[in-house]
Amino acid sequence: MKMAKIIGRITLSRGDISLSGKRLVIAAPFDKAAFADMEAFSGVSKYPNFIACDPLGAACGDTVGYVDGSEASAQFDFPIPVDACIVAIVEKLNYKPQ
Repeated sequence: MKMAKIIGRITLSRGDISLSGKRLVIAAPFDKAAFADMEAFSGVSKYPNFIACDPLGAACGDTVGYVDGSEASAQFDFPIPVDACIVAIVEKLNYKPQ
């Protein structure tokens, strides 16, 4: 699992039938600087932002855990065309990188 901050939401006018009823969000992955000061993390890191399926209902500004690759679609009963999926909403994180 990796960490990211939700920085936006996506609304589809049309999409694959398997995405029907699924929320899509824009997430900014954490880098070392983000872990150093999570409160000030603006969503800009050295890694590119990505779109993720969000079955949990995370809000903008929430810190989340996500999986990507084949693990992202493994939780669904049928194949779904996603590369990343939110799997946890973080309430508190106690970590300071060295």
